[in-house]
Amino acid sequence: IADGLSRQWEGHQRDIGLLDGSEWTVSEDWEFNSGLVNDLLQMSTNVDTSTASQLQQRFSNEPVFLEVIEAMLQMDQGREVRERKRARHRASQYLIDNGKLWRLRGGTAVRARSRVECVTRAEAQALAAKQHDEGGHWGRDAIKIALTDRIHSPKLDASIMNAI
Repeated sequence: IADGLSRQWEGHQRDIGLLDGSEWTVSEDWEFNSGLVNDLLQMSTNVDTSTASQLQQRFSNEPVFLEVIEAMLQMDQGREVRERKRARHRASQYLIDNGKLWRLRGGTAVRARSRVECVTRAEAQALAAKQHDEGGHWGRDAIKIALTDRIHSPKLDASIMNAI
């Protein structure tokens, strides 16, 4: 359809003086003219064994976080391939930094936060009680908004309700 139009002048003499653009081509590589803008970032799993054992002990009752930690540190070799793939996919949303597990915030979050600290349900309940006492007894929704800016915890709603 458009092929005939693009080839209609093929084989004919071109007038280079007109600078009609027929001498240049479109490069498929965006970095052809500008060079590489960003370097490749490499994530390292150099977490010392004491930090790894502390995190495993801290999140021993939180299977989601434990699965993520084991996947990040490649300690899940005895599991099925499907489980390992799922865990590694989930672990791509997490980060270990300064001995803490962080969830990277991305996607469709309304309130922009680069990362939030992962805490256990017991720690979330204590933080919710503290927020409830210091925040003016506003209720579950206000506490949840305040906490989700700082932490990530499984079943956060239940932890908040238990704290209130």
